Amino acid sequence: MSEPEPLRVRKIWSDPAVLFVRTLSSTSDTLARWVSEGRVPPRATLLCGFQTGGRGRPGHRWQSRRGDLTMSRWILSEESPPAGMALLPLAVAAACLQTLDDLDLPGTFWKYPNDLYALLSPEKPEGDVGKLGGLLVEPVRTIGGKPKGWIAGIGINIGTIEPESSGRDFSPASLSGLAGEGRPLPGPLSLARHLSQRISLILDNGSPAEILTRLEDRLLWKNRWVVYTLHGKTYIGKIEGLGGDGALLVTGDDGRSCRLGPGVRNLRPVSVGEGHHG
Repeated sequence: MSEPEPLRVRKIWSDPAVLFVRTLSSTSDTLARWVSEGRVPPRATLLCGFQTGGRGRPGHRWQSRRGDLTMSRWILSEESPPAGMALLPLAVAAACLQTLDDLDLPGTFWKYPNDLYALLSPEKPEGDVGKLGGLLVEPVRTIGGKPKGWIAGIGINIGTIEPESSGRDFSPASLSGLAGEGRPLPGPLSLARHLSQRISLILDNGSPAEILTRLEDRLLWKNRWVVYTLHGKTYIGKIEGLGGDGALLVTGDDGRSCRLGPGVRNLRPVSVGEGHHG
């Protein structure tokens, strides 16, 4: 593989390839460009030591620190799960949860549709949770417009974060906080390789039912009343679970059932005084 840019690109592992660059604006944007130009092998993963312009869902940025996991994985068109693109982000989320399970870390959850959360105090199973990471799956094409699959961008906090200095509008969680003092954790390079392999295993062998079951078992705020925004309007509902197509099933405060797609925004538990939430 020739160096795609006047950057120092290190090939850390093969099969699938894991590439490393010290500093990038966005691993997803860079990998998408390299895929479009035919410069990287199939299923390549790109990670960087520090990302300056990471993106989350529309209108959000992903802030990373040196030492955190910031990676993107090229998912081929033929790797799509049997149920198609609708379950692809969910399959990636399931791979993230499996990777965290492999590290034997307690108290990790999936917040619909694309965030990872964890207990801020693992010794308190009913305690507060904080954002551990997130993922964003986007299509990628060649320069001529031919579909080439998707880029799955994944960010996970590894080192301990001081909440008052995080600069974020939510409480952050980290792998170090979950593991506890003195317990060694794999670094970003090893974690990226393991996660890339987990993505391959789930996409190659996981059934839609298995993917949905894994996520529903770890669905954040299941059976709790939440507030959410959809098409610019705010609603209150109780999370019931996941539908067969991966939609979030919610019962509104009027008793009606509804299915929420990935367009839902600002999902959070209700506060006292925000309506019925008994």
